[in-house]
Amino acid sequence: MKKLTICMLMALLCFGCKKNSSENRLDQPNSIKNKTLAAVPVGKSTSKKIFMHWMPWFETPDSKGAWGYHWKMNTQNPDIITNGRRQIAAYYYPQTGPYASSDPDIIEYQLLLMKYSGVDGVTIDWPGTRVQYDYPDNLNNSNALIAKLNAVGLQFSIVEEDRNWDAGQTSGAHGDFTYMQSNYFNQGNYLKVNNVPVVLNFGPITFHSSSEWDQILAGLSPKPKVIPLFGFTSQVGANNAGGEFPWIYQDHPTVVDNYYAQASNFPISVGVVYPGFNSFYAAGGASGPTWQIAYNGTSTFSTMLDKALASSVGIIQFATWNDYGEGTMIEPTVEFGYGFLTTMQQKLGVPYHQHELEQIYRLYQYRKQYKGNSSVQNQLNQVFTYFANVQPVDAENLMNTIGGGGTTPPVTTGVSIKNKWLNTYLYEDNGQAKYSSSSTVANGKWTLEQVNGHTRIKNVSTGHYLNIEHLYSYAECTAVPDSFYSSYWVLEDYNGYKRLRNEWQNTYLNLENQSGFAQCTAIGATADSSQWTLN
Repeated sequence: MKKLTICMLMALLCFGCKKNSSENRLDQPNSIKNKTLAAVPVGKSTSKKIFMHWMPWFETPDSKGAWGYHWKMNTQNPDIITNGRRQIAAYYYPQTGPYASSDPDIIEYQLLLMKYSGVDGVTIDWPGTRVQYDYPDNLNNSNALIAKLNAVGLQFSIVEEDRNWDAGQTSGAHGDFTYMQSNYFNQGNYLKVNNVPVVLNFGPITFHSSSEWDQILAGLSPKPKVIPLFGFTSQVGANNAGGEFPWIYQDHPTVVDNYYAQASNFPISVGVVYPGFNSFYAAGGASGPTWQIAYNGTSTFSTMLDKALASSVGIIQFATWNDYGEGTMIEPTVEFGYGFLTTMQQKLGVPYHQHELEQIYRLYQYRKQYKGNSSVQNQLNQVFTYFANVQPVDAENLMNTIGGGGTTPPVTTGVSIKNKWLNTYLYEDNGQAKYSSSSTVANGKWTLEQVNGHTRIKNVSTGHYLNIEHLYSYAECTAVPDSFYSSYWVLEDYNGYKRLRNEWQNTYLNLENQSGFAQCTAIGATADSSQWTLN
């Protein structure tokens, strides 16, 4: 069967609202307003469309007055902080710390990271419109993300959560599709094939006959093409389905390989890439699968991406951006850093690297640091515009001028950190703290910042922070959340010198091993290798 061509219509339309007659359903979108910007796409070498699967279900006390279920499940308490990290229902920790899905700073950060990793659009794990459980919050969060997509220059498509419908009541499912038609399908950046909207379906789980799906889709114009999971076209009906898509299976990677062997037979084919699988359900006192797929660093992710790129699929769905409960998150985490995103950049042929991703994180940090400062926020709005229009150098240069009160601060030259024993100077190289005999070595200037009553040591050139987050044999210089004790240092006086003690491990920065790297270990105060001058 001939493959259909995906139409990328980017004209901006306003979201409409259509009253739903059912009393227990939501009537209106969450005041969706798209901001018009001439967002420029990021170039890449692959012609396949790249979509990122996004979860809308995270809440914090700032957004809802309490931590949402997906950060705590039934056993965890994010208000408990250990070594700078909140106790969350996940084995992996987001670089930003746990967040609210509706936070505009988070949405900006996530969408820009996606864009600079080669993503064309977002597939939204959509809850439907029922007023039950946390579904209304999830819908509002989804609409908040959708409202920002045009400004970044990204498309979107809905992945309907079939399990959220009531069995035997097709009217509820029909109401969901009516809502999509009124509020999403008319958007220029909604994913369409031959001008027909595409809706992925997690199932079918609730409705398993083509006659039921005829009722669900009745009266919709244009009638969308429903893409069920691999092997389920017969339950949706050939007239309603437009193809199939695979997901993450215990029988890894056999099911996905079988899908790729048949992908050319589907009018619309959607491959899948995931990093691994390690759910928190059992530890969180929740129901769900407990089998695992090993990550092997980023090797599993890399292999799955290679398979998808080599296949005949027209679309690749990355699963997922942020399902922490199942451990399939691709966004930057403490454990994996930017590894999944830089792998995407390399394999998709994106002309950007980790540096641009770090600058996007820097924008997020500035959003939080200067919260309430309208002058600086206006400058950061311009930084966002530069990023959206693929002008990352301009974005970085503008951030370099931003200071308190919106005025350009004096240029900070920083200080040198000199070791007493070796007479060498600390500098950053490739994420590591090294030492050089030259006082003018590149990346060799540092500033001391105060945050939450603690001291952090920041590299002037890179904006990275001295830390021991991964307890490597060397001290690190990386982006790290400002709540992490691994980046907190106490400057202790000793015989006219400073000793730099890490608050997390109570160990001291030193050059005792003369390995080429600074290390942070337990060492006596009398050791000259642990004594420094800052000037």
